Amino acid sequence: MDRDYNVTIEEIQRVLKEKTKRFAFKKLEREVVKTGACVECGACAASCPVNAITGERINDKYVPKLTGDCTSCGICYAMCPRSFVLEEHLLGNVKSIWKIRTTANYKHQDGGAVTSILGYMLDTKMIEGAVIACKSTEKPWMPIAKTVTNKEDLYACGGTIYSHAQVVDEMIQGFKKNLTSLAIVGTACNIDAVHRMEEHPAGFFSIDKKASIFKVSLFCMESFNYQDIVAFLDKVGIDIKNVARFAIAGGQFKVSVGDDEQSWPVGELDYAAASSCAFCQDLSGKHADLSCGNIGSDEGWTTVLARTDRGVKIIKDAIKNGAIEGEQLESDAMLSVMNSARFKMNKYYGLSSKH
Repeated sequence: MDRDYNVTIEEIQRVLKEKTKRFAFKKLEREVVKTGACVECGACAASCPVNAITGERINDKYVPKLTGDCTSCGICYAMCPRSFVLEEHLLGNVKSIWKIRTTANYKHQDGGAVTSILGYMLDTKMIEGAVIACKSTEKPWMPIAKTVTNKEDLYACGGTIYSHAQVVDEMIQGFKKNLTSLAIVGTACNIDAVHRMEEHPAGFFSIDKKASIFKVSLFCMESFNYQDIVAFLDKVGIDIKNVARFAIAGGQFKVSVGDDEQSWPVGELDYAAASSCAFCQDLSGKHADLSCGNIGSDEGWTTVLARTDRGVKIIKDAIKNGAIEGEQLESDAMLSVMNSARFKMNKYYGLSSKH
């Protein structure tokens, strides 16, 4: 059979244009080559349709360089084994994407979707309890994992806390008390721990088939050490006990005290990030039933990625029963979440180049 290389390249370019966001070599150079993540395979140079990329030897190390005119076709970036392009790589399995907000009146973050969905599940006896992070009564904004079994206690824990809470431990304590159906809310790392218990042959859920868990993940770029947050606030003249709300949006760390809101670039708190965050590449929680955050939706709404049939059904039923308002989002919202997911995955390559 006759083969035509040029026809193949034209088809590759067509597929990239239709199905993915295209990136020029400069982005590949910035994110992969200069960070030291390049594996020296030569895929970028070999794939360039206009031979604009050359693999040069610098101190006996292969380094891709732009030596011609880049047409921004996107092939080099897409073919690099260290880049992240496809939706399934960035976000995992997503059946549908929604914007959701609560219909109830209580203190909440963004659209209050997580709390209202859990409240609906408690009301309808889908779950016996929800494992969530609440504020400590002894240390302001110190997260404490708690199992709530009614909406009143659930509403009392509304809002987001940006430090680790031991929700997986609390979940297991609930099953030790003979609860059989729980929901858990956590970041991707927490959900990964639960997923390991589901998938490993010696995992809790692999052995105890009667135990049921519904997983809700919160979008998370990074979590912060509690003491470092306290110290940062003290430095800017804020006592943490006076804080009414924390939020991260648009690259800003926002703190509300009374009616006053102050903000700082999140990058100013890089030193306060938990050490484990440097090893995480999952923004949204790929192994959850639902993943929720403020990226991709209008202010006052929560973006929700439904990943499982059960997750989709619960959203639709909750809307039908008036527990939440919601509508499916278009592809632009998904692109916003994908871009943030790509940014987090590339942070993993934040190391010093050796060449």
